[in-house]
Amino acid sequence: MKEEKVYFPSGGIRLEGLLSIQEAFSNKGGIVLCHPHPQYGGEMRNRVIAAALEAARQVGFATLRFNFRGVGASEGAYGEGIGEKDDVRAAIEYLESKLNHSSAPILVLGYSFGAWVGMPVATEEERVKGMVAVSPPLGMFDFEFLKKCGKEKLIIGGDMDVFSPVSLLKEWFKQLKEPKSLAVIQGADHFYSTQANLVVQPLQEFLKKFGVRGSEY
Repeated sequence: MKEEKVYFPSGGIRLEGLLSIQEAFSNKGGIVLCHPHPQYGGEMRNRVIAAALEAARQVGFATLRFNFRGVGASEGAYGEGIGEKDDVRAAIEYLESKLNHSSAPILVLGYSFGAWVGMPVATEEERVKGMVAVSPPLGMFDFEFLKKCGKEKLIIGGDMDVFSPVSLLKEWFKQLKEPKSLAVIQGADHFYSTQANLVVQPLQEFLKKFGVRGSEY
């Protein structure tokens, strides 16, 4: 899949991203991919983000992965989760501007820290029709806000994740509003060192729920 290097504004700074739009499927929808914690090596080429990109490609979704402020060629500095939420909003706006069909659904996927900053924005943004939280670090950050969200949501986690223990993940998931689905990846810890490819199938199934009416997968 060909990706184009792009830059787009977030407030007074410029963010670096990689955009892919398959013209033949440009009405399927688009997904913004949010990487893990910038201060712990998180960036847009992360293995889980790359696996999510592949899943989206296989079902014809446009993708935008990008570096949060202060990462790679993105300007600015770490924003303690506040500035990064602005970056997610900017990415949604930019992706929407590049889709050919105004009715094409937009989704947001966030992995770890990316889920913590991406999911609140996805909840609030009317343009966003669905969200995916991969290994939300429930032991580190507050995810109570998601319990009130009635949008389509997929939660993915590993059964060996010490930052989001599977027992805690399942209990939290029970409290989320429908529609929702949960995929537990066997043998995966928080970093998916050898299991990143296992997020592809559940993500594909989730993405197939979306798309412009009359579009076939």
